[in-house]
Amino acid sequence: MFNFSSLPLPAALVRTLLALLFLTLHLRAAAQAPSWQSARAVATATAAASGNYSIVTATAVDAAGNVFLAGNFANTVVLGGTTLTSLGNRDVFVVKFNPASNQFMWAQRAGGTGNDYADALTVSGTNVYIAGYFTSSTAGFGPTTLANAGGDDIFVAKLTDAGSTGSFVWAQRAGGTGDDEANALVVGGTSVYVAGSFSSFTVGFGTATLTSAGTSDVFVTKLTDAGSSSSFVWAQQAGGTNGDFANALAVSGTSVYVAGVFASSTADFGTITLTNTNVTSSDVFVAKLTDAGSTGSFAWAQRAGGTGSDFAIALATNGTSVYVAGGFASLTAGFGANTLTNAGIYDVFVAKLTDAGSTGSFVWALRAGGTGSEVANALVVSGNSVYLAGGFDSPTAGFGTTPLTNMGFSDVFVAKLTDAGSTGSFAWAQRAGGTGNDASTALVVSATSVYVAGYFASSTASFSATTLSNSSPVTNLGFLASLTDATLTATTAAVPREAATLFPNPARRTATLRLPAGTTPAPLTLTDALGRAVRHYPAPTSAEAALDLQGLPAGLYLLRGAGPAQRLVLE
Repeated sequence: MFNFSSLPLPAALVRTLLALLFLTLHLRAAAQAPSWQSARAVATATAAASGNYSIVTATAVDAAGNVFLAGNFANTVVLGGTTLTSLGNRDVFVVKFNPASNQFMWAQRAGGTGNDYADALTVSGTNVYIAGYFTSSTAGFGPTTLANAGGDDIFVAKLTDAGSTGSFVWAQRAGGTGDDEANALVVGGTSVYVAGSFSSFTVGFGTATLTSAGTSDVFVTKLTDAGSSSSFVWAQQAGGTNGDFANALAVSGTSVYVAGVFASSTADFGTITLTNTNVTSSDVFVAKLTDAGSTGSFAWAQRAGGTGSDFAIALATNGTSVYVAGGFASLTAGFGANTLTNAGIYDVFVAKLTDAGSTGSFVWALRAGGTGSEVANALVVSGNSVYLAGGFDSPTAGFGTTPLTNMGFSDVFVAKLTDAGSTGSFAWAQRAGGTGNDASTALVVSATSVYVAGYFASSTASFSATTLSNSSPVTNLGFLASLTDATLTATTAAVPREAATLFPNPARRTATLRLPAGTTPAPLTLTDALGRAVRHYPAPTSAEAALDLQGLPAGLYLLRGAGPAQRLVLE
């Protein structure tokens, strides 16, 4: 797994007059970035612990607006009312956070006496899935114990969220005698897809066996979740004679998309061969597989990059649009007909492809960064809005016309782009952090908020008006922060001269909407935290309208149709 903190970092750089001139010329043109609304430390060490270490590596959100986090920790840490103690050097944690109550609801640990890592997380209904790898000889996932076959072994596990508690249901392993790691995970119905890399000569995924063609190869595998158990269905590999890695997955129906990096001079994706620009470095790949039920096969694959080290870390889809992000060190990097020019050591890239069924092609590509190293670690799409998060260590990093100023060794960034179809552009960018090494590694969007997670090694890290403290700044401490983007709660309905009122809030079985005088009544829609409509109400016939909420689960909702969207918390 690529980690921003492992990238080469330059010595302190002096800001030039040219950089100051750029800042002066473009500051007025920069879009107004939303301020951070909240921030909190995740998995904080207890006073008795010798020091804290935690990092959030993955996030997901459910229909009620709850945020789930997965990551790694050491020693003894506290998450709300739960205390977890690692059995080894690094253990896995999974935690549920309720934004409405601003509390951690439950937390679970997994692992053994070695180093064990969670790299991926997804949620489907009340099912929570995690994936990663474990080096412990045996690793416990609730009632299930997995045995290691050598080196790093792959794990996939499922938990059930029961509201105030969460528990492991099943866990599966795969791997051989070498290092085999899962880096990405997505779910479609009962199908669970996992991707990563394997260096073992042979690796078994149930009855499917893959044989490595080089130093390490890409794998994509499918499991079926049968409720209380699971089983591997098929597995596919890709790559060549050198190191090739899958870092991201996305799914849309029977289409499974995978992205990563290949250092092989040529890499095979089924019958498709990609050729590396430079045999001594690495290129980006994006590929599509078609899931035919009991089998999966590659439909198309595309490469991008230049003569330097370029890699993809994040992937997202929206219909036939496929978005990919990561970092590039090449002086110039090609993404189809688009060429990006590097301004420093590593620059951020984000690109869009169109899936035409049997082919995929790049549409546009954008870069961001400065004279140092910048990498995008996470990517989410909501409508025509593309959200990006990662880390930057340049003194000033440009995101379109928005400059971000670094406060230390490396800082957190989150940015928004707008996809206009054939072109894309940065809308805004925001930073956070302190004087140490800080970066965001995970990102998720609900109907009301953008959640960013990662780690900070600064003694203090600022998120607008909120400051987080790290008692052991030589080590990482996980964080979860949020900001509100106005486009998430935008509505096309006419805005009344006075705001509508929704009460009681929080509500239980019913709520009342009070409309100001002069409002033109319009049909109302209640959506969950994922933006899905859960109730439709006719246009109110009077100044007050009663809304039936019976049968809806507790959580955060939005009422649309009465001016600006109204937040409603259901208990």
